[in-house]
Amino acid sequence: MQQQNALVEESIQREAIHWRQNPLPEALRVSGLERGVEWERSIVIGLDIDFPGMPRLFGLLLTQDERFVDFAVDTDETHKIIESVETWRDVTEAENTNLRNRGIGAGRGALAIKVLRALNS
Repeated sequence: MQQQNALVEESIQREAIHWRQNPLPEALRVSGLERGVEWERSIVIGLDIDFPGMPRLFGLLLTQDERFVDFAVDTDETHKIIESVETWRDVTEAENTNLRNRGIGAGRGALAIKVLRALNS
């Protein structure tokens, strides 16, 4: 359990650090700013780009207020111009933020919050 939790936490941390050290696609950056996301204090948990059959940018982020947001933003090919925001939904209630779950240990949401707090400290 602890080893699995450590792997999940490391994966979340790697993704979060990557998007803090590299520029976000402009359309996602702007979409977030328009909705109150402070990118320097938030983390991207997952971001898929140009996946066939889906909006050009979709994934999950954790805001500075520890809210989980599921997003899907359709853009031009350069990911600079927003064509439409298909989804921007608070899914915090659906995330497992429990630190102690029978058989699995900490939930993925709890591990993401831990990463966010560590990166913001």
